[in-house]
This record gives sequence, C-alpha cells and structure tokens, in this order.
Amino acid sequence: MSEQKLITEYNGIYTDIKTEIKKLENSTKVLNKLYVILDILYDVPIPEIIEKHDISQGTVYNWARQWETGGMDGLKRKPGSKGKSKLTESQFQELDKNIQELDLKTSKEVHDLILVNYHVDYSIRQIERIMKKLGYSYTKPYEINIEMPEDADIQFKKK
Repeated sequence: MSEQKLITEYNGIYTDIKTEIKKLENSTKVLNKLYVILDILYDVPIPEIIEKHDISQGTVYNWARQWETGGMDGLKRKPGSKGKSKLTESQFQELDKNIQELDLKTSKEVHDLILVNYHVDYSIRQIERIMKKLGYSYTKPYEINIEMPEDADIQFKKK
C-alpha cells in the first residue's frame, strides 16, 4: 500500500465498485470517476492516473474527496446542480410562440430574436439546445428547386 491514502478501504469495496461499473457502462461521467477511484485503491501513482485518464491532479483529488464524503452517490451529479437558465419558463413559452409566428428557421434567427427581445446573448450551440428543448429539429432549411423538368424522375434515375 502507498504512504498516501486518499480513500479508506472497507470489505467489499472492490466488488461494490465493479458492480456499479457494470450498471453505469453507458453513464460515462460516473464511470470515468469510478475507474479513477479503482486506480487509487490499486495504489496506482497519482501522476500515472493523471496521464492514463487525461485529467488534472486537482480532479483526481476532487473525485477522491467526493468518494470519501459520499461514496457512490458522492460521485453522481446532484439534482439542481445545473446552472440557472437566463430565461424563465414563461419566456421560453413566449419564445416558442414567437418562433412559430415569425416562422424562424435557423439558430441565427432565433439567436437574434432572443438578443433583441430578452437582451441575452447565447452561443449558437446553446440556441440549438434551446430549440431542441422546445421541440425543433437541428436541420438547416434549404431551398428546393421548384422548377424541375417534367421528366426529372427519368433524367435523374440511376443507370
């Protein structure tokens, strides 16, 4: 065992962690934390853990502290830990109505609308997330050439 003990061991700790890893294989954030915890328990040197998982030393210590204070639950995201939205729920409803009324098609158009109406400057990526939350798709509008020849299906058929 190493001189530096970040985590207190108990009977069954390895089995508990490995069982949780099986459950969380699709939840990569907690899974990555558990792999770091296992490395600490197996006395892998901190510099090696940092390099192996491509994380900072502070992150290793934070995750170890989260494990020590809360166990498995300490590693999971706390409810309500996301940042507060810059727009209220009623503003989102109003925005949805405006998008439909103004027939806005692009994230840029929605960005400009939010900037003018609510004085909030979101990134285009965040606008896309907001639009998805409101039920809109990510697809970009494109023009369809309505002046097709009568025999277009024959002209463009693969030979």
